[in-house]
Amino acid sequence: MRTLLLVSALIGSLTAIPIPYHAFCSSLWLFEMPCAEISTTLVKQIEAFSPMIGCEKCQYQLVSATSVVIKANHTSPDGLQTENITFTLNPTIMASGCRVSAQSISLSFTSLLDDGLNYCNLYNLLSASGLTSAPGFIEMTNEWACLGYGLSTCKA
Repeated sequence: MRTLLLVSALIGSLTAIPIPYHAFCSSLWLFEMPCAEISTTLVKQIEAFSPMIGCEKCQYQLVSATSVVIKANHTSPDGLQTENITFTLNPTIMASGCRVSAQSISLSFTSLLDDGLNYCNLYNLLSASGLTSAPGFIEMTNEWACLGYGLSTCKA
């Protein structure tokens, strides 16, 4: 079943490559649960990591959320670096699963090897929300799609 879920997720999952002089991360996540549940969970976690409710180190801000696309921003604690985060949710063909394309792109002209900052922007939300333990969770990324992925040491 996981093979079929993986194949169905990969079909049509090619996205545009970010501008090459900005650090970025693109990751693909698969879940064996409906996209509506994933969306609600991610939005709640972004809101929980907002400095507006006292999470000083988190610095996530929800920009917009629909049933298909969630947009947020992340700002470094020193305020010098900002990244745009986008989650695109699409149902899979198999068993009411969900394919999530996740991207984090630095807005400043930084080193392309950002020590995994953009990967951690995505992973910290995923991990803190408990979605890494969700049914059928699979993460697909690598150094080509997610610069600095191998160097990352994520701390929520």
